[in-house]
Amino acid sequence: MKKLITAALIFAASATMAQSSLQEKRAEYAEIAESGSKAEKDVLAKELLQVARTSKDEGDLIFASNFIYRLGHENSADSIRKEVIRKFPKGVTARDAYIRGFYDLESTAEMEKKFKSWVKKWPMEKAEGDKLNYDYVLASMARTFAQEGNKEKAVMYVEQMNERFWRAQGYIPVATIFLQQGDTTAALPLIRTAIDDAEYYINLPKEQKDNKAGFAAVGYPGYVSQLAAVYDAQGKQVEALQLVEKAIALVPDQAPRFSAIYFKGLEAAGRKLEALQQLELLYKQGVFTHKDKMKELYTVLNGSEKGVENYFARLDEDVIKGIREHIKQMENYKPAPDFELLNLKGEKVSLASLKGKVVVLDFWATWCQPCIRSFPGMKAAQEMYANDGDVQFLFINTWERDKEYKTNVVDFITKNNYPFEVLYDDQKDAETGEVIAAKYGVKGIPAKFIIDEEGNIRYFLTGSSPNVDYIRLEMKELIEAAKQPKG
Repeated sequence: MKKLITAALIFAASATMAQSSLQEKRAEYAEIAESGSKAEKDVLAKELLQVARTSKDEGDLIFASNFIYRLGHENSADSIRKEVIRKFPKGVTARDAYIRGFYDLESTAEMEKKFKSWVKKWPMEKAEGDKLNYDYVLASMARTFAQEGNKEKAVMYVEQMNERFWRAQGYIPVATIFLQQGDTTAALPLIRTAIDDAEYYINLPKEQKDNKAGFAAVGYPGYVSQLAAVYDAQGKQVEALQLVEKAIALVPDQAPRFSAIYFKGLEAAGRKLEALQQLELLYKQGVFTHKDKMKELYTVLNGSEKGVENYFARLDEDVIKGIREHIKQMENYKPAPDFELLNLKGEKVSLASLKGKVVVLDFWATWCQPCIRSFPGMKAAQEMYANDGDVQFLFINTWERDKEYKTNVVDFITKNNYPFEVLYDDQKDAETGEVIAAKYGVKGIPAKFIIDEEGNIRYFLTGSSPNVDYIRLEMKELIEAAKQPKG
């Protein structure tokens, strides 16, 4: 949920800031907030505080508040927001503050009442160019009504969403709930709409594509795969195959993401060699769950099981070869910034104390879904080295925004039974005002660093895979390579 809220705020802020006289300075200020010295940040913070004291424009005040927050002055930013609400009781800041508690309401009756009073005071039709927050609330209500089994209201609210590039974020979760409840009739129109929306943005001329178009297209392979899976379950393999092949033709660079459903349609159509080729693609991505089906198709195509063990041995070699080629792109070599952070028990853990070991740093946050998706694989990798005293995994919790982040982190780790050594990245450097993530140059999470026994960063990678076996194999290659002397 927090990821979606964050994305919503980014788009909403963009719409608001387009009217701000400070907009032209955004890039300059962003660079200072990201990599400026403490002195530069203090000067900028002082300048923005002056803007906040003197400006009579809500856009300028929001702009100043957002950047003051990024500069690490959270209390000042909060004070400015409160002042904005006082000065502009009918403005966008007051509007968003009014609805903020909506997500903590427990009943649909309360949610509906809050929403109706909100749109009465701040009508959607008057928020031209700034309707994303309304869409997020509508999507949340629709999901809640769907979970309660009230399909009529779920559909009514989700169909009120305004932004075409965004509405799949409401349609798909509601459709998924309907499918879980066994109602494909209600689910299919929502999935088809999400697919149509994505295809609309994908088909736009290049010069018309923007961030919204890119965002809308991201989920397209997932939407298509979901609909194809429904068709497959209904025995409509022809429809499923046509749907997937149309999608592959439209986004050929995304073809590997369709393999899990594509092979089923190919097999049903009697195109067994192509079906096996799709499973081989999955296998090389570290998805080994279809091994029995691959063996079956191999046997049919070759007339016997003869040679099947050598066949899989070659595939295993290809997997490792692919991983080794992939990690070459992650090679790095520079001293790792030292740190001393507290773990969940309040004990100090420093990088210096681990010299002589290969250290795996994994920067993550509780709101980061890609981080969380990679954790089962990271757990498997850590367990693989459980008896190796020369390897240490550290999971560095960073960029948390909730004031109760420490409680949230402990609850998350405990609930999922992760045997991780977690450190809190909440100690700001006295000179730069930066946390450790910034010192390591982290721009996005998850971010992983492999540090050798001499304290040098040997590999740096971002992003994640949900494939447990692939992560385990990848981490093994990275760690073993870091054990070897450089050069």
